[in-house]
Amino acid sequence: MKYSKDGFTKEQLAVLAVAEKFLGCIAGREKETMLSTVLPSGGATLLRNGEPLFMDLTAVVERIPFDHPQKLSEIILGQPTVMIDPACEIAMAWTPFEFYFDDDLHHVGTASIWSFLKRDGKWMISGLADNSIAPGA
Repeated sequence: MKYSKDGFTKEQLAVLAVAEKFLGCIAGREKETMLSTVLPSGGATLLRNGEPLFMDLTAVVERIPFDHPQKLSEIILGQPTVMIDPACEIAMAWTPFEFYFDDDLHHVGTASIWSFLKRDGKWMISGLADNSIAPGA
């Protein structure tokens, strides 16, 4: 985590905690835990090499090379933005990020846009959109 938690409400921090848990599962190689943070039929749009890829959230998790020989990590960079509807049933977060293989920066995203839905008092990832840019591009 490379951002300040100052100024966020308790509920906003709860939303960010789900995103952090999802990303932490990359480094921890915890596929099943990662799947527990998402609504499987939720949608994702990933912009790769200028082309959009559309898939469900389970497919996003399946794309992650959990068996890769190098250490993988993705961290939120910069100050995220979190918005929650007044009824506290849906939320969104905008989080720039960095992705590393071992300690080498592999790519960055100027925008990860997360959608969340609260089910049984628990925030779940219901949608994701992001871009992937080579460092310095």
